[in-house]
Amino acid sequence: MNDVPFSLGFKLSLGWREQQMRGQLPPAKGEVYDLLRRRGFDYFEFGVGACKEQDEVLLIRREAAACAECGLGVALHPYLEGPENPAVFGETAESAGAVESVLAAASTAGSISGGPVALVLHPAEWAYEPDTEDLAAARRRLLTRSQDFFVALAECAVALHPQAQPVVEHQVPPTPGERVLRIGDTYAELLEVAAGTDLGICWDTGHYLLSVERHGQAERPPVEFLRRVEGVHLHDVVAGRDHSLISLQSDRLRDYVQTLLGSGFRGNVTLEYSGEAIRSGGSFERVIAESVEVLKAWTS
Repeated sequence: MNDVPFSLGFKLSLGWREQQMRGQLPPAKGEVYDLLRRRGFDYFEFGVGACKEQDEVLLIRREAAACAECGLGVALHPYLEGPENPAVFGETAESAGAVESVLAAASTAGSISGGPVALVLHPAEWAYEPDTEDLAAARRRLLTRSQDFFVALAECAVALHPQAQPVVEHQVPPTPGERVLRIGDTYAELLEVAAGTDLGICWDTGHYLLSVERHGQAERPPVEFLRRVEGVHLHDVVAGRDHSLISLQSDRLRDYVQTLLGSGFRGNVTLEYSGEAIRSGGSFERVIAESVEVLKAWTS
């Protein structure tokens, strides 16, 4: 059991061990999953692809088994690109196939870890060339395809993969001048994406803070948003760097966590840090220990 009033997780890429060998992540004393469990974490979230390639599915199986051995549950965060992106849902067989493949991977992970698997997914993303598209019309098209994608995902989960628990995540807003549309990079649009389903929302705090800065979004989301939050990707934005470590100086994040708890939230909170941020913390042990102490201070 942990000392915070929610399920606590830690997120890295599925290939985090290879990143560690290349020096992109710091070494750890012993097994990271065991370290997390001893510090009170409940699950590990893996960043994955479309879960169609055999090598990826085998690696999910292997890491899920390692988590289960240490008493950790599993969550998955598929990144769907190219022909699998929700931007082309209904237009490509690959996009429809991604619905089944990510749900099947979640079911596999759940059968190994012995519990439900949160499945965190972004709505559509679309790169465009300047002056060649009606961006308002393109945004409406991408919103509709995102809605259709999540309706199909929700229906397939209920019918065939009850261990999978899909949620719709807040997108990072494009930087000024970046030629890309990301559906759901404001809370209002994210609510639109989820409106036709019973799916919950994953509140990415760093993306939200950037949306406040880049879109003029309200500092705090409305009650209707808070009521749909089932998961959180928790990280700060420090000097413009997303996926930064939380600290006792992260006043806005403390307010978000306390506001969520006040609304009755008891879902999943995942620490989502960049490799650079973890390296800056000195070691896995120190980053994990200090993050837990911050959360305990915010929730005690």
